[in-house]
Amino acid sequence: MANRSRVTVVGIPARDEARTVGAVATAADAGLHLAFPEGTNVVVLAENGSTDGTVREFTSTPLRARKVVASSGGEGTGKGTNVFAIVERASELDADRVLLLDADVRSAEPRWISALADAVDCAEPALAVPAYRRNRFEANTTNHLASPLLAAVFGVHVQQPIGGEFAFNRAFMERARTWPRPDSAYLYGIDVWLTANALRERMRVVEVPLGRKLHNSPFPKILRLPQQVLDSLFHVVLRTDGVRSPGVAAPKARAAVDGAAVRQDPAVVTRVSESVARYMDVHRGDVRTLFPSAGSVPSAPWGLRVTTDDWPDILADAVAAVAAGRFESARDHLVALYVNRVMTFWDEIDGLCDGEVDELLDRQAAQTVRAVQGKRIALGGRTGPDGFDVRHWAGFNDVSPAWSVPA
Repeated sequence: MANRSRVTVVGIPARDEARTVGAVATAADAGLHLAFPEGTNVVVLAENGSTDGTVREFTSTPLRARKVVASSGGEGTGKGTNVFAIVERASELDADRVLLLDADVRSAEPRWISALADAVDCAEPALAVPAYRRNRFEANTTNHLASPLLAAVFGVHVQQPIGGEFAFNRAFMERARTWPRPDSAYLYGIDVWLTANALRERMRVVEVPLGRKLHNSPFPKILRLPQQVLDSLFHVVLRTDGVRSPGVAAPKARAAVDGAAVRQDPAVVTRVSESVARYMDVHRGDVRTLFPSAGSVPSAPWGLRVTTDDWPDILADAVAAVAAGRFESARDHLVALYVNRVMTFWDEIDGLCDGEVDELLDRQAAQTVRAVQGKRIALGGRTGPDGFDVRHWAGFNDVSPAWSVPA
């Protein structure tokens, strides 16, 4: 049971989430009242350039906890900007613990507060990450990039390393202030930046079962979000002492696939596939050079058929390329191959039950660990680019070529 006194902050990073922010704040407030009835409870909305009434909805929602709003402009900011603003407010309040809830979640429950807080109730730096069931057609960046790559580099399997519903204690916040922040950590790279750094420093990372997660589908961001996630992840990887051996204990079998399966919007899928095809037409030669394991991948109606057995070797090629100094090329070309992996995965799981999908993802992660271990990749001695630039993806997505942290 967590320490039931002192200051607890629940932070809600948001941009244009007026439809759901009130319900998330209400669930947070109820959970805080149950978990910390005698403590000082604060709910912080950190938003960046919302124009849909997000702030109005939050401030008009009745809460027992104190309400704080931290606003920044929309230009050159992202989710990480909001998370860092929450941490800054928490530090000013001398908070003992911080919990993060995504503003678009439609399944937030009061019990999440106690569950997450209990997981970081210790003196040592600790991070709590969620473990929940999700639509099998979502969590693509988690399942095919973040989770297997973290397992391969740090030897620890984390089911939802970029889930959003996090918690950390004061000791963690103090350590996190010392970590270099790549520009992508101010964007969607923030979650993996937190998790990867915690693993890099061998901190306590606790997976907390939270049940189902229902939220807005991130798939329309598939040409932006994974690039930012990989950018932050690769920065942390380069600061790591080396590829670590997996733990002796077998990883816990996942139970991450929800029974409700909702396919992505076909129009969005088509648009994404067309953008990736154009990208591959331009960069195919360099992709084949940097990712030799993709050389024999056959074609498919959506582009390339990248199977469960192909993908681990491709991820290993990416880690090797980053270690060899091809940071941005590895990052950007991997995004194109990743989209093809997602399309192939959807085809592979057609007709499978939930447990079979979980087993397939566990097998993919385990094979990625073996593939990266087999390459004997040497890390250290290199650094990533100073800023974040969409580089090779300029003209193939809707993001401006350069991005920088506002002064």
